[in-house]
Amino acid sequence: MHAADRIAPRTAILPAQRAPTTADEINHRIANSLQLLAAMVSAEARTVADPAAQAALDMTVRRIAAIARVNRQLYQQSAVATINLDIYLRELGGDLEGSFGNIGAGRRIRVIADPVSVKPDHASSVGILVSELVTNACKHAYAPDAPGDVHVRLAGSSRGYRLEVEDRGNGKGASFFGNSGLGQRLVETMAVRLDGRLVHEDAKPGTRHVLHVSHA
Repeated sequence: MHAADRIAPRTAILPAQRAPTTADEINHRIANSLQLLAAMVSAEARTVADPAAQAALDMTVRRIAAIARVNRQLYQQSAVATINLDIYLRELGGDLEGSFGNIGAGRRIRVIADPVSVKPDHASSVGILVSELVTNACKHAYAPDAPGDVHVRLAGSSRGYRLEVEDRGNGKGASFFGNSGLGQRLVETMAVRLDGRLVHEDAKPGTRHVLHVSHA
């Protein structure tokens, strides 16, 4: 066989990896900072003897973790102009459910969502609001040793969407947010950022938090 007739071995050509961008670096630093902050607060909580102070610090750790989850999930979709809010809420619900598996008989987060597309910064505010409301319900709506579901519903329309977070617990509503009111202020801040209208309803039994957004 002549040399010209020989078949040269093929060299596998791998797709070029995307070079890290400035946004990638910023998101990486945010993730590291949130992780460090959560670890510091958690360590501080272990040194506190007062139950109320310890509970407040534990809640702070959960809030930092919720923001970190939002940042992580949105970072994975940073290359797109819009986010599928329905898919995002299902992923967030599963993540939140896993974080409360050690409470009593566990907490199940049920998500039913219509397809709704929003900008990433809009999804970020929704994620923080839902994380706070779901966390609040998981901790306070049911007795610690009792099972309990939290329902998240997203209904889209041509005018915007309606978002609900509902439990079937003891019906204390917005008073769940505790003495400091930080959770309630955080939820209300996100609602304002979304240019939405937030109401709290008696679900008989339980509490229903409803966010109306007229544009998405």
